[in-house]
Amino acid sequence: MKHGLQKLALTTLSLIILDTDFAQAQLSISPSMNAQFLTELRARSPKHADEGRDVLGADRQILEKGRALSRPELFSFTDQYTHRLSSDITGFNSQYQMGRKYLSPFYHGVLALEEDASDKSAFQSNFALQQTFEYNSGVNADKGGVIFSPMLLADVRYQISPNQSISFKGGIGLSWIGDNDGLYGSDFTNEFFLNVLPGTSLTYDLELGALHVTVYDRVSVKPNVGMLQNDAGIAGTLALTDQLSWTVNYNFSKTYDIDGTHAYYDLGGNFVDRYRPGYDADIHSVSSMLVFQSKGSWSAGLEGALNWYKPDDSPNARYDSQFVNGGVLGNQAFYGFGFITPQAKDAFLASAGAFVQMMINKDIRLRIAAGYQHQSFSGPFQVFQRVNFETSQPYYSLSLSQKINYLTSQELSAGYETNLQRAFNNVSSHFVNYGITRQVWKGGQLTGSGYFEYSDSIETFFAQNTTSYGFDLHFSQRLTEKLSASLAYSYSNTGFRNLNPDLLESSTLNCRQHMAGLSLAYAFSAKTQAQLGWQGFFSDDDSQPPQDHHRVSLSMRVQF
Repeated sequence: MKHGLQKLALTTLSLIILDTDFAQAQLSISPSMNAQFLTELRARSPKHADEGRDVLGADRQILEKGRALSRPELFSFTDQYTHRLSSDITGFNSQYQMGRKYLSPFYHGVLALEEDASDKSAFQSNFALQQTFEYNSGVNADKGGVIFSPMLLADVRYQISPNQSISFKGGIGLSWIGDNDGLYGSDFTNEFFLNVLPGTSLTYDLELGALHVTVYDRVSVKPNVGMLQNDAGIAGTLALTDQLSWTVNYNFSKTYDIDGTHAYYDLGGNFVDRYRPGYDADIHSVSSMLVFQSKGSWSAGLEGALNWYKPDDSPNARYDSQFVNGGVLGNQAFYGFGFITPQAKDAFLASAGAFVQMMINKDIRLRIAAGYQHQSFSGPFQVFQRVNFETSQPYYSLSLSQKINYLTSQELSAGYETNLQRAFNNVSSHFVNYGITRQVWKGGQLTGSGYFEYSDSIETFFAQNTTSYGFDLHFSQRLTEKLSASLAYSYSNTGFRNLNPDLLESSTLNCRQHMAGLSLAYAFSAKTQAQLGWQGFFSDDDSQPPQDHHRVSLSMRVQF
């Protein structure tokens, strides 16, 4: 009985983490992600364009396509996501974060629109329509259903004058689920889901001699948790000397709950409970990077960010869930025991550090950063917390990108940092991931990736650590000039372990998932392609029987 209660408690807490932590922003709080964003903003200036150049070149898309099977998105139900960024809704929450673009949606295997090199006009536009028809056995409370998903991709740029331009890059569409009764995409309908590719943004760039200014607005949508986020900001990069430059970015992030409170059902379609509503929240962020560029191939500087997190504390941000009646948990008795989310609390989060970056040659980039993070919270985000409302932790990160030769590219990233996490205020994580892709023979491309992550939170009643690891394998073969095929396999393993001595040390929960996929793609022309694909997801954990679901899809894409 005792062990069963603790298993239930751990399972419940894991569901809280998996189901609710997506509901708040993470922009500028993660030092490693913030450094990527600041570098991208700097590279919008022609003077610093090389800083943002991806040394992997065309292999970037190949590497990301090799990881697409395990990429968390609405209809795949994959378990493979990173706990250190579980509160991030600004993009696909993949374990593999390098190469991510905040102001462009064309990453994670989504092919960019082909530019017309002959077009030298002030106004340039590229559009594509992508239509997907899908059968998914996991929707409609596992009864299965058909999903109809059109999406418009756009890449538009207008050169207002030689020193200023405005551009829009985006992917916007809808998904319709026939007879949907188990998934909710908004508070006003359960039939249609708004799809917005992460990175969809409108930007304005102005070059004023030594100063480059970027004004941007960016939209993020997580339809599976009913959250929408808008990021509006302004950034400036100022050349202080020929070798010293300073970038400052202000960002206002507004997060909305767009699906409200609604019910969910068991495998038999019976009512179980209500989904908890998400938090509406604001984050004001000021981030900065001071860079000294040597006459040679290295640069060094200082980086940092200040964040003010202000969630909505209205009584509507409450829910009831998972009751255990008359049980004994550890040394304490609970009657009518349940989890109730208290009103959210404000937080202040800051980081400061230094970095060095080396371009060993034009095909190898190495970046190392280290510093300190300070975070303070005015209260816990969950009940039964023995939290330290103020914490200071070091952080470090390392990234290596290398184009080994014209056949092979590899990438490595590793680090340790503390990020926002609603169940425990914050979470500290060690992480490492690696990827390699190689053309093994003519028309044959093999890609492999792997990751490991260890996250812990020790200041709560349900203190636990989480260990995640997994790998992705992908092989594609061009069969003819127009026809190609691919085969993919992914595996993930996540273990939750109790750290509270008042509870049994054997209270653990391990989740495993196998994923497989295959596809055929045919190019009717350079601007018209079709793809037929199958994906299967097979999951099991220590608390419930094995589960599986699959999806079959046919997609067409036309560029115009």
